[in-house]
Amino acid sequence: MITAAISSEDHLAALRLHRKRAVRRLLLVLAALAAAGAIAIAIGHVLIGAIGIGAGVGGLIGEFVQSRFALPRRARKIYQQQASLRATYTYSWDADGLSASSEAGHVRRRWPDYIKLLESDRLFLLYHSDIMFEIFPKSWFRTPEQIDEFRTLASRADAQ
Repeated sequence: MITAAISSEDHLAALRLHRKRAVRRLLLVLAALAAAGAIAIAIGHVLIGAIGIGAGVGGLIGEFVQSRFALPRRARKIYQQQASLRATYTYSWDADGLSASSEAGHVRRRWPDYIKLLESDRLFLLYHSDIMFEIFPKSWFRTPEQIDEFRTLASRADAQ
């Protein structure tokens, strides 16, 4: 059993983990676009090459601004707007599922009801759908064994 509240920093870390895969793909595409532009210039297609390099580099700059400035600002705003993010939750789990309680109510979900588990060095995201997830900071857990038990049971979501 764990009882805690999600911090604003945990919320931002969760959003970053959630978008990590998409950002990685985007950065690859933008880098490839810039590289293709450089190749186009090298073979004599200066205008097309310049457009490719400009688009690639511009996209990389845009993602940097999004990640470092826009996302943290938006995350802080959402955290302040959504009371359920600031609530204190008590979670317990067993082989069948996960139970959550707060002042707003109680819910129990079976492990197979979750579709995916993502993990970083800081937290777990347990997904209900492609864009809806619960946040479990590792700092909430009392022992490494408790983290391992949670990971083992929650990873059933990935096996679906």
